[in-house]
Amino acid sequence: MYKKNIFVLVLIVVIVSGASGCDSTESKGCLDQALFREPSMLNPHLLREDCAVTDYIFQGLVYYDEELQLVGQLAERWESSPDNQEWTFFLRQDVTWHDGQPFTAADVEFTYALHIFDDSFTGPRDTDLAAVEAIEVLDDYSIKFILAPDHELSMSRLSMDILPRHLYDPQVALGQDKISIGQIAKHPRNWRPVGTGPYRFSEWQNQCIILERYEHYYDGDLPHIKRIKFHFYPDLDTALSDLAVGRVDLLEDLSPAQMETVPDLSQTHEYYTYQEMGCQVMAFNFQGGAIPWRDRRVRQAVAFSIDREKMISDLIGGRGVPMEGMIPLDSWAYAPEIAGYTKDLARAGQLLDQAGWLPGQGGWRYRDGKRLSFQLTFREDYPIYQHLAALIKESLALVGIEVSLDPRPWNELLLDCVQAGDFELLLLGLSLDPDPSVALYSSNSISRGMNLGGYTSSTLESCLSIDVMTADAESRQRAYGAMQKLMSRDLPYIFLFSPVRTAIASKNLKGIVPSPLGLCWRERWRLVGDDSDSLKEPLSNEH
Repeated sequence: MYKKNIFVLVLIVVIVSGASGCDSTESKGCLDQALFREPSMLNPHLLREDCAVTDYIFQGLVYYDEELQLVGQLAERWESSPDNQEWTFFLRQDVTWHDGQPFTAADVEFTYALHIFDDSFTGPRDTDLAAVEAIEVLDDYSIKFILAPDHELSMSRLSMDILPRHLYDPQVALGQDKISIGQIAKHPRNWRPVGTGPYRFSEWQNQCIILERYEHYYDGDLPHIKRIKFHFYPDLDTALSDLAVGRVDLLEDLSPAQMETVPDLSQTHEYYTYQEMGCQVMAFNFQGGAIPWRDRRVRQAVAFSIDREKMISDLIGGRGVPMEGMIPLDSWAYAPEIAGYTKDLARAGQLLDQAGWLPGQGGWRYRDGKRLSFQLTFREDYPIYQHLAALIKESLALVGIEVSLDPRPWNELLLDCVQAGDFELLLLGLSLDPDPSVALYSSNSISRGMNLGGYTSSTLESCLSIDVMTADAESRQRAYGAMQKLMSRDLPYIFLFSPVRTAIASKNLKGIVPSPLGLCWRERWRLVGDDSDSLKEPLSNEH
């Protein structure tokens, strides 16, 4: 069947070979990458969707590697004050913008001030940055962020792409670049960007964006590949056709649903999979009176009743990973020794018996004449939640727990249930933070709506009082391990699964490293074979 599919793809390519606007006939000194949509612009601060193109052009102060370890990018190092209210970053002094201008702390200040202090900025805002009360430029290559007391700002927010102040600040910009911040959406550099990354913008053709290697990139002999071409495709089938016959080398970030239609390309291509930075969870509400799930044994029984593998198999074609907590499996902070909750109906029944909920009429469980029953609230506009809710109801019925389904429109669920704390058992998707955070569990987060069910634990607060900015890796790992052990026992949330994304690349493309954030270290990739020998020469020989 796969051979037949590939043959059909080849025939399609013959017919639509002119669909892509860029010429792909030159040697493989060029990486051809497929995109499903043409970006509206190339300013990462105004885009409301992810755009692979900007990943090659722009950089942040810090970066997460394949193990979600925080490493310096435009910042060489950083430190915090004893009270954790001042974060100071020391910048690289060998970085230039693609137009040759030096990168300095003024660029960092300008970029963050846009989001935090400038009311005329019209782009999406990161509300977590409200924890920054002031920004102080110490000199050209050091900058300090002054934070609110008891803040819970994650270091992941300091990975924001930096913009060139000399082109975007109307107080210093010249010519056509002198645009007010209120009109930033019309700034000409949104379509001709200037960054500090390994590739610089070259041109925007019909159905194609071309990037060139930045010859003065600060990181030694990198990048290896000379040119990147992004080809825009109207649909997955057309992109797969060109991928199958080598017109493009890379197609990334495919969802489980999209992978259902992908033919077998394993003879000529490599598949790279990576867990999404998000997962499906059930949250218990601890705010209220005498509720049965206050008993930890009841929560554990619910966890032992759930069949995560069936959810993954039935809903996303097996392309997912079971989750036991908020830390991704590939993270340096993940504790693999923590016991999980695989389906075990006998164990679930024993826990309910111990908690006093005994089998009764109709197979349901009762205590003091009251039936054990939960209301499961979820958003009604996504089919996956309807299917998940049905599976959860079916699973809990097997151990005698009655579940009534409560589908809600998204806005109603957010305002009337999540923010108001008015639910019993809540099913929803959560984004995972690459920097381990206690926001889901901290008592300080209850009023901010991040601790969804109002869970509190003095033991947790104590074990995570560590200063994450200055503590050594071993101390942090020990603290996060203690957190995961406690959460595995207390179960304020039952984590279900994370979908897996897939990238498909030509076997000629080497050096790809997947992570939960996507593909890492793009500047280290190489193309081998064809005319690729020329790519292996040090860049210094070409200057």
